[in-house]
Amino acid sequence: MWRNWTVFTELAYIKVIFEPLSQRVPARHYVGAGGAFFLLALFAGVLGGVLGLPFLHVQASQGVVASHALLMSFYVVCPAFLGGMAHWFLPGLLGVEAMAFPAFSRMGFVLLLGGVLLLPVMPMVGLSLWAVGMIALAVNNLATILEVRRFSFRALSPLVWSFIGSALSVLVVAPVLLALLVQNILHGIGLVALLATLRGSVEMTLLSVPSVGIIVAFLLPEAARGGWVARLAPYVFGAMGVLPVLLWADYLFKGVSPAVYGAGLFLGLVLPCMTLLCGFVVDLWRGSFAFKATSYWASGALVLLLAGWSGEFAAPLLQHLMVLPAFFTFGGAGHQLAMFGSLLALSCAFYGWCCACFSHYERHLHIFAALHAGVTFVGALCSVVPSFSLFAALFMGMSLLMFALPSGMMWYGFLVERVRVTRSLVKE
Repeated sequence: MWRNWTVFTELAYIKVIFEPLSQRVPARHYVGAGGAFFLLALFAGVLGGVLGLPFLHVQASQGVVASHALLMSFYVVCPAFLGGMAHWFLPGLLGVEAMAFPAFSRMGFVLLLGGVLLLPVMPMVGLSLWAVGMIALAVNNLATILEVRRFSFRALSPLVWSFIGSALSVLVVAPVLLALLVQNILHGIGLVALLATLRGSVEMTLLSVPSVGIIVAFLLPEAARGGWVARLAPYVFGAMGVLPVLLWADYLFKGVSPAVYGAGLFLGLVLPCMTLLCGFVVDLWRGSFAFKATSYWASGALVLLLAGWSGEFAAPLLQHLMVLPAFFTFGGAGHQLAMFGSLLALSCAFYGWCCACFSHYERHLHIFAALHAGVTFVGALCSVVPSFSLFAALFMGMSLLMFALPSGMMWYGFLVERVRVTRSLVKE
């Protein structure tokens, strides 16, 4: 009998520690699910960075190029935001204990993990798994906000509205993407043509909506929580999350002209974002701003995003008005800067969670976060100049290694908490 009880205890330890997504636990213990999605995004980012190394592009196949682009654009930001950040921050922002559908989180994690592993060898299958997995996460986010929230819509924070905008954009993009994949199978469009359809509004929407929400949430002073940003957030994130991707879907099926499509992108993405940033500046001016561990990441993300948007949307005009240096491609640089801006915004949320969990180490995390943000920012700037590619690889490699310290602290604290809870359950 004692032997059976020992086996039961060991199995309980294994189940609690190694299955963080299988427990519907309160939000203060809901670290495992969010951490699992963040680790998945980190693995996808490292894999995409490896596939983007120059020595792999000597005779690069379409699968390698497509895998690098899709991993960096789709498998990093979206799972980390709608999966990781949603589990960490959304229940607390809504005044609830957990997400509405834990089973959708488990299903989304399994599908996204399979998609990351299959994308380099079977890009179409990997992209299909991304679409289905992100639909599950988007439905879980929207169901949590609509069903179990304890506040009115007017009382929701800008970060919650960015979750809504991101989930709506995924629910528009994913079914259209699945239809394009079926069309590719039937008619053989090709990977290059498929990637061309995903560039522009889709990519910039999936990157911009989460990033802007994170930046205003972590940089806005407490005294300005009810200011212009809070008033503009429902309209801005609703327009940014829905209008660009709807125009993209209509443009794919020849519903609108290229001129209307370009004007719609400006009205649906650039103009709302600039309006929100103007309100953000006004609120920031009225409040007292204090630098925290997350402020360095959020400030760097804002600079890179603004530079990326300028390069992405102003590239066609500037190519006609001026001659750019041979080593600099304005549109490509804008896309890279926007991607790195989104990565810095996600890192801001990651450090925000670490500071909340390890408040007794806040001073040390503040210094480490400032150094880490500086290394990552310099690496991002070096990456847009081909002649500085060696320095970019060096700085970004250092940045990835520096992520090991807060990640290890987070998972160590999570395991200690799980073991403590398991011991209390066994005693009972």
